[in-house]
Amino acid sequence: MSLKDALVDAADDARVYDVTDRAVRVVQRRRTLTRLVPVAAALLVVAGLVGVAWPLSNGGGQEPSTAADGLPRQLTLDRSAPVLPEDRGVGPAALAFLYDDGDQGRWALLAADGRQYKVDGLRVDGMSPDGRWLLVLRSEGSWVLRDLTGTARQEFAGVDTSAGASWSPDSRRLVVQTSSRSGVTYTVDLTTGARSTAPPDLPRTARVCAVRNSGELLLCPLPESSFSGLRLADGTTGRIIRDIPTTDLGLRPTETLPESFGAPILDTDDRTLFMRTHDAADPGSAVGQNTFLVGFDLETGRLTHRYPLPDDIPGAQRPSNGGFEHGQPDARYVLGVHPEGPLLLHLTPSETDPFHVGSVTIELITRDTGTLHTVTHASSPIGLIRYPG
Repeated sequence: MSLKDALVDAADDARVYDVTDRAVRVVQRRRTLTRLVPVAAALLVVAGLVGVAWPLSNGGGQEPSTAADGLPRQLTLDRSAPVLPEDRGVGPAALAFLYDDGDQGRWALLAADGRQYKVDGLRVDGMSPDGRWLLVLRSEGSWVLRDLTGTARQEFAGVDTSAGASWSPDSRRLVVQTSSRSGVTYTVDLTTGARSTAPPDLPRTARVCAVRNSGELLLCPLPESSFSGLRLADGTTGRIIRDIPTTDLGLRPTETLPESFGAPILDTDDRTLFMRTHDAADPGSAVGQNTFLVGFDLETGRLTHRYPLPDDIPGAQRPSNGGFEHGQPDARYVLGVHPEGPLLLHLTPSETDPFHVGSVTIELITRDTGTLHTVTHASSPIGLIRYPG
């Protein structure tokens, strides 16, 4: 697989629900049904999510090794939490999480002040980097954007499973694509609420991977694209400002971005783009060896970070219907970027049943040293976590 193909995969999967979708899709190869089949079926209809591995255990209750500002050391569900109110603000969000509610999966919001709220909607699809804005997918297939510090809200209709949204690092801009190819692309000024449709010269064979503070759009190629690598486009006209050829990224051809590793993500500095790469004997393998999180400067096209990561460990497998049923791997997914460094969502198999998710933790990569620390441990029944940005 070439780096262009890897970027195509990233663009095609650069959905706002990328972390959640990636984590669930790793275990969706399971062919046995869980007791949350109705919930999984509902998610499949709207978002392509199926086979959520409930119930979840707490993986032994390991303690975080360090703390990160704004993140709790221990994330525990408050079962008495109220539904997120529509008529008043509650303050910015620290994170959102999916939990097992007995017969269905539900989302909850952890506010910066430590209070929790249950979210009325099918899925939390994103939060602005400052935690002020929340994007929720409704059951009818529309996105609702709301201000968590007030009551302002907007709606985006016609959202399909290839929809995507990107926030600028300063939380002043949001780009929404209701579909990767045939949908409408909107740019929202979050300071005024004004929104406009896609600039006229925006290439139809590209996806918006990220939006910068200046309004510039970072484009990744779709499969039918003739260009390779990344492009920067003017956010007003859509005109291509600069190509970033793959040869300038300093990555060897074997260092690909597998389909399960998630999309590129902008750092808080507005110029460093993080991607997960690996050297694998099979470049298309979702579980590779010599795995890295690399960052490169959009202004110079040069690598600035290269953090070695623990290798993902394949899950258990057993014969099933003439094939094999695959269990939950010990795997990490890029969750977001904290001021102190990149964040990873670490999912491990249950110790009692390797075909179910067990421990769920957030890990921080320290910027200067590349040291990997566990900063948040989620207790059962929490299964997945989403971080602002």
